[in-house]
Amino acid sequence: MPYPPWLRTGPEPSPQQRARRSFRARVFAAALSAFVQLPGLAFTFAQGWHSAHRTLVDPVQLVAVLLGFVASGMLLLRWRGPAVVVVAALATPAIALAPGPPLAVLAVAFAAARAVLGGKAAWTWISLACMAIVGIVLIAVPGLTGEGIRVLVATIVLCVVAGAVTGASARRERFRAATREEASKRRSAAEEERLRIARELHDVLAHSLSQISVQAGVGLHLFDDEPERARESLRAIRETSTTALEEVRGVLGVLRQDDESDAPLRPGPSLDDIPRLLDETRASGLNVRASGNVVDGTRPPDAASTPGSSVGSAVGSAAYRIVQESLTNVRRHAGTVDVSVQVTASPRGIELRIENGPGSTERSSARNAAQGSGISSTHGPSAADAQGGRGILGMRERAETLGGTLEAEHTADGGFRVTAWLPVRGERRTT
Repeated sequence: MPYPPWLRTGPEPSPQQRARRSFRARVFAAALSAFVQLPGLAFTFAQGWHSAHRTLVDPVQLVAVLLGFVASGMLLLRWRGPAVVVVAALATPAIALAPGPPLAVLAVAFAAARAVLGGKAAWTWISLACMAIVGIVLIAVPGLTGEGIRVLVATIVLCVVAGAVTGASARRERFRAATREEASKRRSAAEEERLRIARELHDVLAHSLSQISVQAGVGLHLFDDEPERARESLRAIRETSTTALEEVRGVLGVLRQDDESDAPLRPGPSLDDIPRLLDETRASGLNVRASGNVVDGTRPPDAASTPGSSVGSAVGSAAYRIVQESLTNVRRHAGTVDVSVQVTASPRGIELRIENGPGSTERSSARNAAQGSGISSTHGPSAADAQGGRGILGMRERAETLGGTLEAEHTADGGFRVTAWLPVRGERRTT
């Protein structure tokens, strides 16, 4: 069921709101239709009063006017095809009362119908202009002056007033709707930014805190017997925490859009940072075997995530975070196991594969010391994690945001595997 534009603003209405708006539209249409007939009604009574027989009103003309008002009332009962009802309501008394061809008064009917149904100001003003031209012609041509001219002028004035009121109301509603829509867009953008920041912070802090926990456990265990190695663990903790703080500062930098601080922000991670990430992971106790042109230095110059490309930068950052989160999950759930990391870049995109074997059944003494820091001893992510744990869900969202895919599954030997494809410019991986 169509509604006038001034009733079609804002979000999709509920059934109750649609019912209320439909009733309002019918009442407005009926009121406007009856309103523009008032000059004809006044003319009918005036003509009868000033006639030679002093009758209150001519019966035929009275019936025509009443039929017009009845047709206006029908708008309250019928809304399908209201244009016919509006024009009929206005044309019936117009044809009965007009001294000549009822073109001008039919234009009033058309203008009112357009104002009620379509809200198109151009059509309404064109109709009013036609009425004005007809009125000028009636005045300019001798013998055409009389009561009909006064009826026409009064009708034009009423239509202009009704159109002005309707237009002002429509503009006010459109402004309110635009304001609500703009506020909704700002809220959505802020929510998306908060989710992005939360995802970045999760990836940064989960990886760094996991490394710090392991190194702290090692340091505590070796503090008395091997103080030099304990110092190395402390230095690793300091380096990891410093790096984490820099990355957190870079992530939170988007919250300072209105701050004109000159302090430089650390750029986001990229493919070039993956080798350093693997070295840090090895230092924490994991045996990482790396392969692929990203880690062995054979990446072609036109491969994905090349410097200066916004798309490539986003893909490279996502690849880094997926590798980082996968290694964090291995350290957290499987312990000190062998991990294979393959990162291959091409002009079409980046392919990732991170796989670890089953968790070690015999932990080293350093690993046992780290248990006090809350490290789990399970052999890998649980089934729920594999289907959509928080970390895996975040990795999958990163891949899907770029049009890629990510799969996480348990292997036959009890290990865990993460595979991802991050396309560039909408490329799809061929099987």
